[in-house]
Amino acid sequence: MYQYGKIATCKCIECNAKCPVFIFVADTDMITVGCTSLTGVSNNIILTIAGCNESIQSIERRVGLPLKVVQVNVTQNQYTKTSSFQEFLKSYKPAASTYTCIYCGGN
Repeated sequence: MYQYGKIATCKCIECNAKCPVFIFVADTDMITVGCTSLTGVSNNIILTIAGCNESIQSIERRVGLPLKVVQVNVTQNQYTKTSSFQEFLKSYKPAASTYTCIYCGGN
């Protein structure tokens, strides 16, 4: 199983709870396909591989512990066509990731 990554501590903007999130890191997405992390209320993390077409609820049931899959939503920024790469760099902002809170379901 692929398990290289980093741990980020996220704080919910709705309930102010904090929890760790394991972020898989690889050169390409193909390496991490199926890799899933679950976070628990005791700040523990479990890594697993999702089965073919396995739902998040199925993964959580299979693990059988009080852990939740932290879902991520990535927002890409829109850019207008510019005359030069230097102009593009002035307005460039990386994609923003928003994680789902394991306690309240907020962001």
